[in-house]
Amino acid sequence: MAAAAALPLLALVALTGCGSSGHAAASSTAATTKRTAPVAPTTTAASTRTTAAAASGHEFPEFRIAMDEATDYLDPGLSDTAEGWGVMWNVYLPLLGYRHVNGPAGARLVPYLATSLPHISHDRRTYRLTLRGGLKYSDGSKVKASDFKTTVERDFLLDSAGAALFRNIVGAKAFAKSPKRLKGGIRGIMVDDGTGSIVIHLKAPQADFANVLASEFAAPVPADAPPTDTSLHPLPATGPYEITSYQPRSRILEQRNPYFQAWRFHGAVPAGNPDRVTWDIVPSASAALHRVMSGKDDWMSYYQIPSKRLPAIEKTRKWRLKFFTPSNLMYFFMNTRVPPFNSLKVRQAVNYAISRRRLKRLAGGLAHTTENILPRGYPSFRAHSLYRHNLRKAIRLVRESGYKGKRVIVWNHDVPADLPYTKYLVSVLRRIGFRAQERVVTAGSYWTTIGNENTKAQIGFADWVQDFPHPLDWFDLLDGRTITLTHNSNYANLDVGWVNRRIEALTRPKKLTRAVDGRWAALDRKVMRLAPWAPFLNQEETDFFSARVDLGCYVNNVLYEFDYSRICLRKK
Repeated sequence: MAAAAALPLLALVALTGCGSSGHAAASSTAATTKRTAPVAPTTTAASTRTTAAAASGHEFPEFRIAMDEATDYLDPGLSDTAEGWGVMWNVYLPLLGYRHVNGPAGARLVPYLATSLPHISHDRRTYRLTLRGGLKYSDGSKVKASDFKTTVERDFLLDSAGAALFRNIVGAKAFAKSPKRLKGGIRGIMVDDGTGSIVIHLKAPQADFANVLASEFAAPVPADAPPTDTSLHPLPATGPYEITSYQPRSRILEQRNPYFQAWRFHGAVPAGNPDRVTWDIVPSASAALHRVMSGKDDWMSYYQIPSKRLPAIEKTRKWRLKFFTPSNLMYFFMNTRVPPFNSLKVRQAVNYAISRRRLKRLAGGLAHTTENILPRGYPSFRAHSLYRHNLRKAIRLVRESGYKGKRVIVWNHDVPADLPYTKYLVSVLRRIGFRAQERVVTAGSYWTTIGNENTKAQIGFADWVQDFPHPLDWFDLLDGRTITLTHNSNYANLDVGWVNRRIEALTRPKKLTRAVDGRWAALDRKVMRLAPWAPFLNQEETDFFSARVDLGCYVNNVLYEFDYSRICLRKK
């Protein structure tokens, strides 16, 4: 569909599934309360909320979720995991957002806190938006245009992984270097609280900037939000729900935001059906499955159904099960700055040596093998086969590299479902001539550990689920200009001039035409000849529900996946 027509960048389609990315450190383990106790709602705010909720005819008291333990933060300026974003996308609203619908239409951008999509100048360097009038946070305070500016500045002050998304704004680089010295903050963001005007000046055209404005990192929070992790004292919300309690490794509780008025958003943001959403944090997939089967919880997906149990569930409870393929990738990164992976022959050897079919079996078969950077479902995806399994060739390449016998540390996090991949990789590396061993760290600290230059991680497991539906979101991971000393997501530390220039050139087209998609596909193939990664799987996933859930209301958004705000219960 999308490959056959020119599509505006603000209406990307033909993308299947998605989510967020897992790349940040965990917050502490103390219990949490809201940062500011909510002011008692006015009669108008309360009555508007009740009317909006009742209008759907599907409201009910509580929806319970069996959650894994991988949530990094519940702070929109810091969270960079599917878990954190899954909780917060109905809590903290950006200026722009995605439609709450199934299928490719869910990739279409719509106004959230802004009155309309941005007005973009002819040179594509200036974006103009206006904040909706009458918006309030869940504590009753007014949402201001200036809150957007201080939110972006806060991302830099937090040393957030998301700060890199805003580096193209005029003055952002200078602010990042010396925030205390710059009076007026980032000069490329101009705001007027009186009119609600927000004007953003970019240094260069950026094809995915509207998608950046739709990220959680861009969701306005009060100007007095501290430049520290607020997970344990959640910030006031702008969406239909607010986080009222967080007990790490135990429970997250969301309740209706008393100041949210769905009518202001003209259908772009739903009022929400459940009055309360409880996220029960459980220790294993088996525990999650038991809770959903018994009706203690209503949904599981962050933990996938154990592969041995899936056939029976599919046979007997298929009506409670949904399959989907988010835009995701599992891959082994190889640090091009560190021996032996500074050798192209070694990196190619790893790609030839791994059996992607074997890795699929380790995933329980619920996956597609791949050698690509871009995921299936993108119009720019063109499957290539550069590295057919050839162990003999891999052994020869290692011998020719001069690194045979080199000690190699293989990195992974302590997520049980991911550990078999690096156990297998260690065995493969030993077979092709390396002295390999595994190093496993906690899931909460893994991404910041391997993203720290001082770690000098040689090779390891990584996965990526799109931040937003655009090829740039994937190639930013291989753009040498994005490399940072900390919070670096370019784990391969790939910094090749012609690659950087090709990526930059592809930020300029205003539309994703067939020709532009072809250029992205060609870049995918050319970069994989450099073998900075060994991609191996696009994983399929499942949503599994309790017997009381009515899947006639089921919505799986291409970015945030299951939409808990839209679900409803079966009528008794």
